[in-house]
Amino acid sequence: MAHFYEYLEFSSDEDRENQLEVYVDVKLEAETEEKLKALGVQGDWLVMAEPYCPDCVEIVAYFQRMTKLNPNIKVKYVSRKDNKERKHFDSDEQQQAVISAQKIPSIFDIRNDKTELVLCEFPQFLKQKIEAEPEKFDELKADFRMGKFGKQVEAELLAILTKNA
Repeated sequence: MAHFYEYLEFSSDEDRENQLEVYVDVKLEAETEEKLKALGVQGDWLVMAEPYCPDCVEIVAYFQRMTKLNPNIKVKYVSRKDNKERKHFDSDEQQQAVISAQKIPSIFDIRNDKTELVLCEFPQFLKQKIEAEPEKFDELKADFRMGKFGKQVEAELLAILTKNA
């Protein structure tokens, strides 16, 4: 499985540069940073994503920025195109969980030999907004991809990362 800089190589130079630009621009709230730095429990995460995907760019930028704050948080990336190759996974069960997710980005919590899907395609807050206003789907998706929901992305990922802490 790949680490962040290997993940950046999953796509073209242009996609890699775009992902890095968004990543560099992510500024977390001081409270978020404090909570993440205080985590004392080991957390293992698997992210299926691709730098060409605008939804992945947004989620990965925040997730990577957040997980870098604490050495107890371990993240590995897998490309959707590689999810059929067993060598990219720690177990058959993990591979099957990733294959069944289908959509990118997908984030998995790896704990006690279990692989739990905790985010698939869009964050929950965005899914709820889309469900409440389906006629605004394209507008909401565009706003998400342009970073207009950054604080909500940060809050949801923080809740995911600290759920079992």
